[in-house]
Formats: sequence, structure tokens, C-alpha cells
Amino acid sequence: MRAEVIAIGSEILLGQIVDTNSSWIAQCLAKNGIELVRTTTVEDDLSRIKEAIQDALNRSPIVITTGGIGPTEDDLTREAVAQVTQRELIFQPHLMEQIESLFKRMGFRMTENNRKQAYIPDGAFPIENPKGTAPGFIVENPNWVTISLPGVPSEMEYLMENEVIPYLRKRFDLKHQIIQYKVLRACGLGESAIDFQIKDLMKGRNPSVGTLASAGDIKIRITAKADHPEEASRLIQEMEREITDRLGLVIYGVEQETLQGNTVKELEKLGLTLSVVETLSGGIITQKLANTGSAFFVQGLVLPSEGSQKQFLNLSEEEFVLFQKDPKGLTDTFARKSRDEFKTDLVLAMFGKIPEERTKGDYRIETYYSLSNPTGMESQAYPLGGPLLMIRERASIIALDLLRKYLLKRTERE
Repeated sequence: MRAEVIAIGSEILLGQIVDTNSSWIAQCLAKNGIELVRTTTVEDDLSRIKEAIQDALNRSPIVITTGGIGPTEDDLTREAVAQVTQRELIFQPHLMEQIESLFKRMGFRMTENNRKQAYIPDGAFPIENPKGTAPGFIVENPNWVTISLPGVPSEMEYLMENEVIPYLRKRFDLKHQIIQYKVLRACGLGESAIDFQIKDLMKGRNPSVGTLASAGDIKIRITAKADHPEEASRLIQEMEREITDRLGLVIYGVEQETLQGNTVKELEKLGLTLSVVETLSGGIITQKLANTGSAFFVQGLVLPSEGSQKQFLNLSEEEFVLFQKDPKGLTDTFARKSRDEFKTDLVLAMFGKIPEERTKGDYRIETYYSLSNPTGMESQAYPLGGPLLMIRERASIIALDLLRKYLLKRTERE
């Protein structure tokens, strides 16, 4: 079963408020086996609202609108629905009584324009709203339904859960069909590289697989439709095993788990303490680890300037210039000296130098990573490009991923 949501309000398009209603409705529909296939945002303009509703009805049997059913001149949803469905707006005395009663309970005097909210299209089913002054309504014919809800999130959510979902389940005989999803989290490969390894799995319809990329972090979403939760879970588990078999250590967690959180869990399993030294990343690695609250992360040292780096290594200007010609060796030295001074089992060091030249505002920076451990040193280098903030975030993820993979391999050995 397909549905569309139309969020109505110029304030959304102007960026004055964020449309959280559409995402909440999407989750609510998915739990009940209804697939949200499109969301649309429309300004407070009668012709554009009518066009959006008509287009949606041409595509989908369920259309839900939020907003535009208040008392003001720019609340135009009821007029738009009435005109699209070729119905008159009819005054509903019982809705007017409820609106008046709510104003009395709240201790406010009702103004005349609130009468507008008691009008709904002829033949529509009213959705009484005990949480606010804007009743919703449902217009239906044999092929489709339109459901108009208030834009206030608390009112919309209450009406969706208590009125709309029961109506939809009965109207479309949804029984127990549900939609479940699970998100796998990955790093160490870009979105295109991950796509190359699992693209055949992304062609299936049930369960379906999709990816969402952010700086250094990829989300792989598995969505299953089934008549029962157990069946949906089985479909997801089978797909998850297939993806994990192909990507291996690239998968670092699921759902809301974080790279730093899961890395710290491995530290704690092994009973290893950790310190961090970072230059280019400017404290992002330290902040991520500190936010886990783990006592096994002991110290973070941020050395953003050449002066602070020279001072820490106790080098002269000439010695430091020589060191910079071997950035891998310099990063190893940061890690080795820090492990000696901080007395932790592991030290993770990250180094990169911001160049003076840029191309269209973006940087190209060689970044270096070293992990000093009781048996030696693990090192790697990555060229990164883009805005500086993005480079710093990606560098922090690469560093943490180096640490995570070392810990996992060590766990296997032990």
C-alpha cells in the first residue's frame, strides 16, 4: 500500500521551521505496512496546494496533508481539498461546539475567524481534535482517501495514532502487515566502493537495500515487508548476514551505534588504555572518545601548530624541518614519544599539514596515522580532499577505524 505526505506551509520552505511531521508519519506508516513513496512541501498558495493534492491522488491511494487547517487567511488546505474533490465546504455545528469548549477550558476568548475550522468538505469524516482547535477530516472515494491533519506535531501525532491508523487498517484491510528496517553502519570504504560489492542486493524488492553517505560514514538500510514481525526479522537477518559476509570489517555497527563507542568497547574487553595525539584533526578524535565516558581513554593531546609540535618533540627549527620531510616518521615519533610519556598501552597519532594553496576553496592534504602498541607500530596514510571541516571529520574516522581493526584482530588472537 502506497502513501504520500504533503506538508503545507510557507514557513517550511522559508526555513523558519523544520518539517519533522513527514518523517514521523513515515515511521508510523511503516509500522503498519504502508509504504511512504513521496513527500512534498507546498507554500500557502491555493493553486499550488490543489496541484500537489491532485498530482498525489493520481499516483497514490493514500494522501495525507499536514498544516493549513487553522483559522487564518493563509490556512487553505480545506478549500484546496474541497475543490480538488469537487465538494462544497459544509459547516459542522458539533465541531464548532468542540472548538468553543476548548477555548473556554483554556480561558481564552474565541474570535470569529475560528468558525472557519468547523467547515469541512461535504461528506467528509471529521477527525475530532481534543488536543487543539483544528479538527482534521477524511475525504474518500472507492479508489483513494485524503486525510488532512493539523501541522502542530503533538496534535498530528495524537490523531495519527488514535484515529488515522485505525481508520487506514480497516479501510484497506491491512491486517498485520508491517514494514521493518535495520541500519548497518560502515566505514573504511566509500559509498561507490560499497555499492560495487553489494549492488546486486540493491536490486531486490523485499527486503530492499539502500545506502546513505556522510563524511567517512556509510549507512546501509535493509527494509523488509511481511505479515508478521518474525517474518520481517528473518528477512532482515538473512540479508544482514549476506552483506556482512561481503563487507567484513567494513561494518562497524548497527542502528545508532557509533564508531568510537564500539571501539571503546573493544578497548575495555582487552583491558587496554589509550591516549591520542592529533594535529590536523584539531581535537575531534579526543572529543569523540571523551564523549563515550570510558575510563580506558586516558588522555588526548592536541597540537594544532608547528610551535606546539616542536615543543612537544623537543626539536629545534632545523630538526623539525627535517622531520617534516618524512611525515610518516614524524607521526610515528608522535605516537612513540607519547606512549613513553603517557604510559598507556596504546597511542593513536594523527598528522597532517594544511597547505597554503587551495583549489576552489578545497584542500588536498596527505594525512598520516600511527598506532603505537606493545609489539610495535602500525601506520597508514590517506590523501584527503574537500573543505577543511570535512577533511578533519574524515581523518578522525580513519584514525578510529585503524584502532578498531587493530583491536578486533588482537581479540581474535587472544
